Parts: sequence; C-alpha cells; structure tokens
Amino acid sequence: MEDEHGMEGAFTGPGPQDIANGTAILASALVREAQALASAADGLRGTLDLFVIDGNSPEAEDRRIMREGTREAAALAGALLVAARHLLRRTGDPVSAAHETLGRLPRGSLSAGELVGHLRAAALAPVTDDGAARIAAAMIAETFAEEITAAWEKAMALPAGKGT
Repeated sequence: MEDEHGMEGAFTGPGPQDIANGTAILASALVREAQALASAADGLRGTLDLFVIDGNSPEAEDRRIMREGTREAAALAGALLVAARHLLRRTGDPVSAAHETLGRLPRGSLSAGELVGHLRAAALAPVTDDGAARIAAAMIAETFAEEITAAWEKAMALPAGKGT
C-alpha cells in the first residue's frame, strides 16, 4: 500500500550550508544597499555648495533639507553595515544578530522601519542562482526584521537610559 502522505518530510527547510550561504548573500546585499546610500549621501553633500547660505531664503531651506538627508543616508548606511556584520558573526542566529545590531544603533537618528525596509530589499536582491540560499536569506531577513522591530518597540517604550 502506498503511503498517503508521500511528500511528508520531503522538505525540511534549508540546511546548515544553505543557512550559511543565505547569510552571506544577505550580508553582501546589505553592503550593496549601504553603498547605494553612501553614494547618495556623497552626491547630496557635493551639491550643497549650489545653494545660497542666506538664512531666510528658500534655497537655505533646501540646503538644510539636503544636509539632513546627507546625514540620514550616511547613518542608515552605517546601520546596514552593522546589521551585515552581526548577521555574519551570528550565522544561523538572526535573533541574536538583531539584538546585537539594535544595541549598536542610535535610537534618535534611525527607526526600525528604515532598517527593515532596506533589509527586505536586500533579501529580494541576492546575487545568486542558489534557490536554497535565496530561501534561507529570505527566512533570515524575516526573522531578523520581526525581532528587531519587536525589540525596537520595546526599547522605545522604556524611559531613557533603561534597557537596550
């Protein structure tokens, strides 16, 4: 008699090598995201001299916005590099990587949503044809995203100087 559940146990998820490869391609994609943001920050910084420094002109407001954008893009690029580093340090443990990353981020200049958005974009753009590694990268990114979002919300609810 044939087994009624012929596919039962056929897919157990990514193995250890797939997880390691998925982590590596996710970290590499995060570095590319960081490079794009750093390039944008550099481009913005290079255009600041085009705007008049008159304190009351519309151009002065444009310059202020561009200067803030430069700082924010650079801070987010740095955060993505920190996330990539912690993911590689904790291959196979995205929960710990998320907590370690959160511990290194300045709460005032970034949000979990910004980091998670770029993390998800990186997970969708791995440079590989290894399907198992791509699946692993997506799983790692989602676990990391859920954990850092929950930890961020918990940390933001604490009074300053308390907790992570």
